[in-house]
Amino acid sequence: MPASPLRAGRTPKSAPDAGTRQGMYVAFVKNAIAQKAKGDTQPYGELVAQLAGPAATPAARAAWLAALSHVAPALDRSCAELLDAVLDYPWLAAPPAVADAWVRFVCALVSARGEWVAQVAARVFANFGLHPAWYDEALVAADAPRPTRRALYDRLHALLQQLLRLVPTLAAALQGQVTRHFPHKRDRTLAQVLYVRNVLRVTAYCEALTEPIWAAVLDHVLQVDVEIQVELDELEEQGLAPAAAAPLAHVLDGRVDEAAAEEEDEVPDDGDGDGADDDASLDSLDDDDGYDVNDALLPTRAAAPTPAWGEVAVLAGKLDALMKVLFDFLAQHVGPDATDAGADARRYQLYQTLLGLFTRAVLPTFRSRHVQFVLFWYASLDAEFADMFLGTLLSKSLYAPQRDARAHAGPDAAAFLRIAAASYVASFVARAQYIDAPTTRTVVLNLCTYLDAGLEAFAQQGARAPAPGQREHALFYAVAQAVFYIFCFRWRDLRQAPSAADATLADDDGPASLAHTYPTACSFELSPQLMPTLHGTSFSSASSAGTSALHAEAGWAPGLAVVQRVITSPLNPLRYCNANVVQQFAHVAQHTGFLYCYSILDANARRAAPPHDTSAPGTPRRHGAAPRTRESTPLAAAPAEAPAPVAAPALDVFFPFDPYRLRDSGAAVHRLYREWSDVAPEGDDEEDDADEEDSADDDVDDEMGALPASRAKPAPLTARRGAHASSLDTSSITPESIAQSLEAMSISPYTG
Repeated sequence: MPASPLRAGRTPKSAPDAGTRQGMYVAFVKNAIAQKAKGDTQPYGELVAQLAGPAATPAARAAWLAALSHVAPALDRSCAELLDAVLDYPWLAAPPAVADAWVRFVCALVSARGEWVAQVAARVFANFGLHPAWYDEALVAADAPRPTRRALYDRLHALLQQLLRLVPTLAAALQGQVTRHFPHKRDRTLAQVLYVRNVLRVTAYCEALTEPIWAAVLDHVLQVDVEIQVELDELEEQGLAPAAAAPLAHVLDGRVDEAAAEEEDEVPDDGDGDGADDDASLDSLDDDDGYDVNDALLPTRAAAPTPAWGEVAVLAGKLDALMKVLFDFLAQHVGPDATDAGADARRYQLYQTLLGLFTRAVLPTFRSRHVQFVLFWYASLDAEFADMFLGTLLSKSLYAPQRDARAHAGPDAAAFLRIAAASYVASFVARAQYIDAPTTRTVVLNLCTYLDAGLEAFAQQGARAPAPGQREHALFYAVAQAVFYIFCFRWRDLRQAPSAADATLADDDGPASLAHTYPTACSFELSPQLMPTLHGTSFSSASSAGTSALHAEAGWAPGLAVVQRVITSPLNPLRYCNANVVQQFAHVAQHTGFLYCYSILDANARRAAPPHDTSAPGTPRRHGAAPRTRESTPLAAAPAEAPAPVAAPALDVFFPFDPYRLRDSGAAVHRLYREWSDVAPEGDDEEDDADEEDSADDDVDDEMGALPASRAKPAPLTARRGAHASSLDTSSITPESIAQSLEAMSISPYTG
């Protein structure tokens, strides 16, 4: 039996040359494996001891690893103890000769024995975090330079790329490792940021992992996003700011031990006691309290806990850091400056991936406020991307086949998705600077087409039609609210004179239908022939009443004329849509000479409140609590000729692209974002005098919660318990208060 080359006290009389010495190592390893198969484990145990413990010299460890490479095909599952000792060795801290020998052995192992691929891959992803297990500061030679964290990650990615070249099927084995090693959302910010940065880097050289990695990343960021149950502006009122993360470049270019000790997620003191109370209150939140599509449609909702402001600041800081990583990666790999060969194809393919993930994960998420801005940013790169995004949203909202959605998630889930998509359409068109006037008019035409068909269907059903305010009309109200909201922001584009193409939409024989006003060649990839039916009524048929509404009025975009019929119809959307949006629309419509709505608002306000809750259809409620929403709709009685409306167990209509409040990552969004001050009617941004400010302050204390008037501390409209529409005083509405409320408005459906 060959003796161990490293037996203590055995020094050869004449040192063998390198080849002979390496042969001794190989002979010993082969013998150890062979003797183990025969039942003699002594040589094998000595081999394990040599590799598990510190070797005599780096050269000796490199020789052992080279010898193991020669017998890689023989290392089956029975050699698990030996291979664990080798694979757990912190090679990132070893001298270059040892590290290179370790990499060569691993490559030989996975090439010869496929059963070890998963274990190697698992260790790679486990080292993408804050504390790489493959690095041990104590093993670094005293005279050797300490590597930076960036250098360590570069070596990990080089190893993974080499493994992917050797094992073509490795990508399939890696998919499960992405989520298995993801840091928890409560882990330190730096741990999450580093892991996300590294796994996104994998997508740059492994296309097969692009979708699973982005799916895992977006899901993780969504978990952080939805846990923030308060407006970020409220942090300032508590004297807090989102926790600041350490600069990523500084962390990557610093030593591992220094970077790991720099950043701690300390809970800021919120003045309500020590951090222990905050930790306890946050720990009481169930991780399963995240979004479930069926839960979002229930008429009651569990009471939200009192915010732990210190923890909210930490979560906001984490979310800001994570979103910045996403934006930085996208800017580097697919942004305008990415002009290398294949950049256009890579940009298009990734957008298709993200758009699919958006429809499956982000769109159905009830409380997301920031993750959707990834699509907002991406759509700015190409007009085709914006058209694809809008086409997807319109198809999900207006043209979604209900039977398919109900088969999987039920009618409530289908209604939620359609309403959410309509809200995305409104918010995207209103807020994106890069959405031009023709696209805006086309979107509004689609929305008005749906409203026109809805009115016709309602009229044809007659007495069989559900009463106004009931859940069957929730999508109609969402679409009407989308038109109101877009009009407030894009009224200048909608007021432009019709083009020559628009003038040809009416034929000589009579008025055309709204379907005929839809462009025949549209990048949304929708056509009149694809327009489905609503309650058995084709979108292509004109309403029997008010056919003049199917034409564009002079100076206004095609389709908008139907809005007058909508607001004067028995469905009365001015009553059931969000009060802030309705007031904004009424003001802008009057200012522009489009419509006068205040007589309808006054009539709605004069109606007596019913004894039961008839607030906005589908408003989520806290279980056992009086109705209260962040922004409530006036409560009013149903007309005597119609049944009293009932609260539909759907959702609050929201606008997902409300102002982006995260500090560091916001730079990627702000240049693309349309503020209310950019589009407000002339005079709306002028300061009111002191009397008007005092009057507005009094209105804030009103039972109804009037429109906010202070620019210093904008606040969303909040209806207090027991409030109803009769307390609404429209005389207190001023251009200044309207401008401030629209800019401060955040209608995302949070009940915290």
